Amino acid sequence: MIPAGVISGALLCLSAVVLTLGLLIVGNRFVRRHRQRRRERIAAPVRGPLLQLLCAEEDEQTELLHRLAGIDRRTWVALEPTLTALLGKVSGGARTALVRLYELRGAGVDAIADLSSRSAARRGRAAQVLGQLCHRPAAPSLCRLLADHDPEVRLAAARALGRCGGPEAVPYLLESLHGSRTVPPGVVTGALVSLGPEAQRGLAAGLEHPQPLARAVTIEVLGATGVVSHTSEIARALREDPQIEVRIKAARALGRLGMPDGLEPLLAAVRPGGSVALRMVGAGALGSLGAVAATGPLAELLGDPDPHVAANAARSLLQLGPEALAALRAAADDRSGGPAAAQARAALAASAVGGARHGVRAEVAL
Repeated sequence: MIPAGVISGALLCLSAVVLTLGLLIVGNRFVRRHRQRRRERIAAPVRGPLLQLLCAEEDEQTELLHRLAGIDRRTWVALEPTLTALLGKVSGGARTALVRLYELRGAGVDAIADLSSRSAARRGRAAQVLGQLCHRPAAPSLCRLLADHDPEVRLAAARALGRCGGPEAVPYLLESLHGSRTVPPGVVTGALVSLGPEAQRGLAAGLEHPQPLARAVTIEVLGATGVVSHTSEIARALREDPQIEVRIKAARALGRLGMPDGLEPLLAAVRPGGSVALRMVGAGALGSLGAVAATGPLAELLGDPDPHVAANAARSLLQLGPEALAALRAAADDRSGGPAAAQARAALAASAVGGARHGVRAEVAL
């Protein structure tokens, strides 16, 4: 039996630990609020001119720009978080004015220097600013930050490269998908999509990348950006890639690209016996592809044992024109009461409800 004194001592130690943690949390919050209020107090005198700058016409901005660009470093540091937030929110003339202010201040050069700061917060903020400024000379340094030990800095660098990177950023972004310091696939995909046609032409190498995730992201980007010149390579990935995730991305991309080369691989992908997930995506992609020749195979899928595959096939038939719609109605009129008839009726009913809602919205708009 544990002595009462030991239990009492343990409880006292636990209470002391809880109290210490509570004091640390409260103290941390107090310090943050104090710093925020201090920044607001320092920046207060220049908030008025900043608001005037955002609202001013182009020919009225010069004096305000030089006034704000000439403030002391202490005030600029206090104002910079506000400027960074505004860059991501405003557009048009207001955004142009902010970019000019950063240029006059030489903030791009300072931000590049901050990418090497020991503070993760400063590195992340610098990457964010450089991306919003579309500062192309920063791209090599941002590529190196994709391997930063801080995950938030890696995210900021990837997003910034989507704004200011070029073809040279593509392999770095793909490499950031694997290893011990990774960037989430969604962020890499968004950055690659944002790079533009010049950089996307260099994505072809990603189709042969040894890592499945890199191949999958490459295919998704090519499909999302409509790079039809790589349709044949994506079709080959759908037929031959050993990883089902890559094949699913390839099926979806072929539907988006809408090229005839995608028909045969998609028809092969929806045949019975394959992966249910791939067959589901393939059935939906055939509708996006818009090939009337898929009407027969999709009509056969209405009775598929997997209801998700059958439902996607029914929805795809709705997209393929009069012939496919006639096939869907014929299946719905089947009195045998099979699953194909049920799927066809459900799709037609959903289409009718959607059309009625669209009509109501149009009438209200008029």
